[in-house]
Amino acid sequence: MAKAIMIQGTMSNAGKSLLAAGLCRIFMQDGYRVAPFKAQNMALNSYITADGREMGRAQVMQAEAAGIKPTVQMNPILLKPTTDMGSQVIVEGISVGTMPAKEYFAYKKSLFPVVERAYQSLAREYDIIVIEGAGSPAEINLMQEDIVNMGIARMADAPVLLVGDIDRGGVFAQLYGTVELLPKEDKQRIKGLVMNKFRGDASILEPGIRQIEKLCRIPVTGVIPFMDIDLDDEDSLSERLNQKSESLHQIDIAVIRFPKISNFTDFSIFSCIPGVNLYYVRQAKDLGTPDLLILPGTKNTISDLLWMRQNGLEQAVLALSNQGTAVWGICGGYQMMGEILEDPYGVEGQAKGSIPGMGLFPTKTIFSQEKTRNQVEGAFSQTEGIFEELSGKSFSGYEIHMGNTWIDRENGPADTARFFRGRLEICRPFSYLLPLHTSSKKMHEDGWSRGNIYGCYTHGIFDRAEIAGTIVNALRKQKGMYPLDLEAFDYQAYREGQYNHLADVLRRHLDMEKIYLILEGEKKQEIKNHSANESLFIEDLLPAEIEARSFAQIDQELHERGLVLLPGTEEIVKRAIHTTADFDYAKNLYFSPGAVEKAFEALARGAVIVTDTNMAKSGINKAKAAAHAIEIYCFMADEDVAQEAKKRGCTRAAASMEKAVRLFGTEKVIFAIGNAPTALIRLNTLMDEGKISPALIIAAPVGFVNVAAAKELILRRKDVPCIVAAGRKGGSNVAAAIVNALLYQCKEEGC
Repeated sequence: MAKAIMIQGTMSNAGKSLLAAGLCRIFMQDGYRVAPFKAQNMALNSYITADGREMGRAQVMQAEAAGIKPTVQMNPILLKPTTDMGSQVIVEGISVGTMPAKEYFAYKKSLFPVVERAYQSLAREYDIIVIEGAGSPAEINLMQEDIVNMGIARMADAPVLLVGDIDRGGVFAQLYGTVELLPKEDKQRIKGLVMNKFRGDASILEPGIRQIEKLCRIPVTGVIPFMDIDLDDEDSLSERLNQKSESLHQIDIAVIRFPKISNFTDFSIFSCIPGVNLYYVRQAKDLGTPDLLILPGTKNTISDLLWMRQNGLEQAVLALSNQGTAVWGICGGYQMMGEILEDPYGVEGQAKGSIPGMGLFPTKTIFSQEKTRNQVEGAFSQTEGIFEELSGKSFSGYEIHMGNTWIDRENGPADTARFFRGRLEICRPFSYLLPLHTSSKKMHEDGWSRGNIYGCYTHGIFDRAEIAGTIVNALRKQKGMYPLDLEAFDYQAYREGQYNHLADVLRRHLDMEKIYLILEGEKKQEIKNHSANESLFIEDLLPAEIEARSFAQIDQELHERGLVLLPGTEEIVKRAIHTTADFDYAKNLYFSPGAVEKAFEALARGAVIVTDTNMAKSGINKAKAAAHAIEIYCFMADEDVAQEAKKRGCTRAAASMEKAVRLFGTEKVIFAIGNAPTALIRLNTLMDEGKISPALIIAAPVGFVNVAAAKELILRRKDVPCIVAAGRKGGSNVAAAIVNALLYQCKEEGC
């Protein structure tokens, strides 16, 4: 089963979706099979999967970051607000109706098995599940029967990263308040705090970080800068909807920002094209004179049309159309461009009946209770007007609408003819679509065009660079500008670059070592310290987790102490510190020129390792040594060594060095000396006599008598590579740690 990690926020738009996407990309880059999951999404941006199911765009984006195809299991419940009080409820990709908030709150109790089933299906297939929460977990009125935040964390037994938005201010209050409002069980699930959207020098946060960690007893695992990442947004809180018209651009594309705007990601590609200004408009005065005006999708066509009618935007759009400005409607925007809209079933959430449309097309739309959901391949028919060069070009996308639109005239298109600015214009079918999730090969019409007026139901119709490029160049041509070479523009490659950029930023500003530890199931045991009358938290970690945490802390303290290690020696020094908890080794470990490189060469050639204690021998990783066919010896307990030492009145350490010379002669030998200075003294003599030329001497005896002097003998030699723990410090554990550091790096160094 998969491991899980959950991203929760202190509020909506704290950056959960983007952070989850970034972690999906990082885990994918690190070789894991990873999938996103959000139990319940409330958004108007949706997508149709290959099997014709509807899900939130955020999880589609995260799936793309993970390098996998989106499925409805990644977002089993989708709420699409229709009014301030109610939403269309979509379960496992299919609408089950529209419900007011109170009704849904009672209904959602029955949805937990659906959520659990969806999650388990992913957990069986993937290594890691990145779960995204919604809003805040500290909404105390919604904690009961929660199926999106801590309720899901408990279901998946997932640790939680809590994200706060520092750009809005009050991030410390956000984090502390959220943590403190949670029940103890849920509070303990939060393993890391993240501050998102920071602008400036992160060092100024250090006092606050230390205090919030103390208050919450949860580490801060990252301070993420404000990122300029061009990826799909989740809903109407998106920053891109606040973009305004800029006169410096060559081509202006305006999008009406309906109150219930949906799938505004349809137009994201235009923001990637040089010289294009894509902006969103809520008031007629901000409309300006765009080169292309887009009426986007909406979850409530009738109410948004009435909104335009009341605030003057409808009249402004019609005026621009009469001036020859290109107008393009998508889905709900296309529906309101017709002559009449009928809602006999109250699908739109208003009173049953009909209203007149904008009259840009002689079409009629009747809203139906059944939703059309198709992934499609399509092609434009014979197109006139500004975008005539679209004719015959293919595209892909998806349909997602409730309603049918057609020309409601006795003679069909023949009745649609009109003279416009001296030209005859006739409504023509705009495109033909082939649904992909059915076995049928029958195509159907989608949309109409007349002159510079275009409309269709297909979302994602601009996503191919050929389509967006043709549109932009047609607008440039109309303004007398030279065309751009957009053939080489690859929108998918651009998006891949954005995902990789996101991952790079997160790797730099998140403590990924800590996050991997959290992912692996870091646990805390609360132990009561009665004398101090306070709780201590003891982490229950596996050996590998302890080691990883230790090295992370060593890195941090080296930085805090201003200690910079020589390139190539870092892993050796840090392992010595890890073994002893003594940062003096950052200063007193001496490396002769090229010692590390020569050690790797010797190990690659199958050098033997000789120690002066069985403790040192026991501390060397046998599996790593065996993997490189390296033998480890200690002769201190050998009977012949004992007899020789007694006979000559020398130490066993000295005698054991002589035995090593007799056995191995001039072969490549690494001596790891962690106890006996006499071993070093005797090696020095044997080298003077030309009896041995060690591949490396690790000189790390510990003690007071002759220790520093014996090490100095080795330090003064220029004919032997050495790593020396200068002074009195050392020990068998240090000698073994240095050997292990070399062995652990052998794979990277080609040993």
